[in-house]
Amino acid sequence: MKLRIYSYIATIILVVLATAGCLEPADTAVNATPEPTPEPCETCTVPEGFCGPPGVCPGEPVNGVYVFTDKNAYRIGEVVEFGIVNCGEERRAFVTPDPWWIQRWVVNTSGCTPENCTGGMWETIGRSGISHTGDIVYLYPGDNWTVQWDTASWDAARGKNVEPVGNSTLTPGTYRIWIWNGINISKEFEFV
Repeated sequence: MKLRIYSYIATIILVVLATAGCLEPADTAVNATPEPTPEPCETCTVPEGFCGPPGVCPGEPVNGVYVFTDKNAYRIGEVVEFGIVNCGEERRAFVTPDPWWIQRWVVNTSGCTPENCTGGMWETIGRSGISHTGDIVYLYPGDNWTVQWDTASWDAARGKNVEPVGNSTLTPGTYRIWIWNGINISKEFEFV
């Protein structure tokens, strides 16, 4: 009698485990590695005297002008908010249409950049500007320009806030917003 009760209990346990998904074939293992979580800017170090929007991650300033992003890491498909702010005491002139470029660090290529010569280089993948008139525009002390880049619609982005250069695609890696317009400042970020 006891043997029959143990057989029934064992059968019930096997049925419960099988219906709960605990008894799967060995070749269908689930990847338990969690995806990296992009870093929020609450952890960013904001320098003293930074006058930009709250909750952003500023890069290193040049003559009081900072490039900033709203986070240090993104997933492809998220909106990347970036911009520049003048925390200096004088207005800064920018020639449009392209005060900033979006670049990707490409490794294992010939050439290098002045900042880093380790077998890679910055490749321009996009550009953005305030207007397409060719006029000079000014960023006054305390003012900022902010752009939202919807990376989910990157392929259809022509004519929007960020215009792709060539047939650029987004891949995980290191990117930067680079202001070349006479002040040469940048802010790096990651796509994970």
